[in-house]
Amino acid sequence: MGMAIEDDTTLDVLGRLNRRFGPSVIRDMVQLQKEFDIFSLDHPLEDSFRLLGIEPRDRIERDRWYRFLDKLHGYKSDVPELNGYQRVITAFKQSLQPPAPARPVLPLYVTVHEMKDDPRVTFSFKGGVPLIFSVQSYRILSIPTKPGRIARQEAATAAKARRAKKGKK
Repeated sequence: MGMAIEDDTTLDVLGRLNRRFGPSVIRDMVQLQKEFDIFSLDHPLEDSFRLLGIEPRDRIERDRWYRFLDKLHGYKSDVPELNGYQRVITAFKQSLQPPAPARPVLPLYVTVHEMKDDPRVTFSFKGGVPLIFSVQSYRILSIPTKPGRIARQEAATAAKARRAKKGKK
């Protein structure tokens, strides 16, 4: 997601997330959440994903993935009292609540959006139809990201400015 992990890894992790919480298995995930409280603010998101096997296969990319998740602590969310990390956990927790008459079980779709458009982690509990080839409604969790090339350029510019400032002292 951006500079943190490779594009192929991002696609792989998003695919794993969307299969694990997709229409054909969401009811199983609701039962697992009910039984084991997989997503909770009482334990790290990294552990929840590790438990479910949602991590890159490559060790280096896996380490980067977990560093990216940790960086979500510094992100804002659409709920002002929650940071991005907490919002991701609560979004999964909310999505996996047992159904009620006014609250059907919907699959969860995880996507990314450009950080420059909205720097917050957002979650639509009401849902939407994120796939143009399907009429299936999903709850939608979206995480801000910055294209890797742009993030690297910004980091290089900031480093150059720091060096220039340090040289003036």
